[in-house]
Amino acid sequence: MNIHGTGCGILDCIFADEDFSGPAYQSAMSKKSGDGGLTPGQLVFSDALEKFMGRPYDEVLASLNKSKTPNAWNLGGPSAVSLAHAAQILAGKNAGSKNYAVRFYGVRGCDNAGQTLMEKISSIPFTDIRMIPKEYPHSRVDVLSDPRYNNGAGERTFVIRRGALDEFYPDDLGNDFFNANLIAFGGTALTPRIHNNLTELLQRSRKNGAFTEVNLVYDFQSELENPGKKWKLGKNDDAYPYIDLLAADQEEALKTSGKTGVEEAAAWFIKQGCGAVVITRGRLPLLLYSDPGTAGFFTKTEMTYLPSCEKVDQELADHPERRGDTTGCGDNFTGQVIAELAEVLASGKQNDIDLREICIPAAAAGGFACFIVGGAFYETETGQKRRLLEPYIKAYREQLE
Repeated sequence: MNIHGTGCGILDCIFADEDFSGPAYQSAMSKKSGDGGLTPGQLVFSDALEKFMGRPYDEVLASLNKSKTPNAWNLGGPSAVSLAHAAQILAGKNAGSKNYAVRFYGVRGCDNAGQTLMEKISSIPFTDIRMIPKEYPHSRVDVLSDPRYNNGAGERTFVIRRGALDEFYPDDLGNDFFNANLIAFGGTALTPRIHNNLTELLQRSRKNGAFTEVNLVYDFQSELENPGKKWKLGKNDDAYPYIDLLAADQEEALKTSGKTGVEEAAAWFIKQGCGAVVITRGRLPLLLYSDPGTAGFFTKTEMTYLPSCEKVDQELADHPERRGDTTGCGDNFTGQVIAELAEVLASGKQNDIDLREICIPAAAAGGFACFIVGGAFYETETGQKRRLLEPYIKAYREQLE
């Protein structure tokens, strides 16, 4: 069972104890959509923030940071973190007579940041890591996290320093990328050459018989170019018929669909041809909806809401010292979705996938990420994360029952 993924693989520089209510942050907060200012839960490019603030980004960052030095350097990106979680969950499991093989395809800069990323990603049990070197600085995101924001639920904002990701082209993937049972595209809005050719890449994946999964990221480039307008997915907004499962958070779903409510957004995605849609909403119940679609992988699931995992919420309330941050919750959710899909596909139930059953363990995995600083968990032994996660999945099933 081959699982291949591509999209945003980036180095996270995490500042985990910021204060968005302070005067420095308030002066940097966005005043209107696409103006280049900071917005909790969203991302902005460093050059846009420079223009918004009227001074170099490093000066802006120094004025913002309460902790002054990063709490952690971590593997980041909606593609790399999701695939890392899937690789850890599937490591050591067998699909019939074959092992699960999880491969990540990306690019890296030829600098210290690129080297640090390779050190981080090499500790993940990927079957193979295809990171094409580029003569550019490695892309980095400064993750500014306020654990007290939103009545203690926590939130973060992201500043992207663009680099090698801008030079990631479809040809860098190679022909082998398409020889997979499941192909996942994550956060391609941060890899513009891949994003603009997403429809063609999905078509080729589908032609080779692969299940296709797409998880979105905040498309700041589209918001910068056309503030308040609907975002495109694929050069001509025509990627949907080739997506078997689409995952997004609420903001991404509304902006990409052009709708004002999550149910309207989910219905629009299905109407455009997606087989299934999952919309996460932080601590609010997530929404899922599926239809047999063009490839017919899923059974029909009417719009359904799933709540947050009470065991995670209770433990965070009882033991605030165990709180990490909310970075990577959506990515870990998606990673568990990918792992669950891989197991179902390997079992031969390729036309009878129950979306709710896929999302139950994924919701627990998304919540579990709140115990971690940054999205990626670094195991000390194979299967550690899977074992730590199992009690939360069990408790969540009991909660739903």
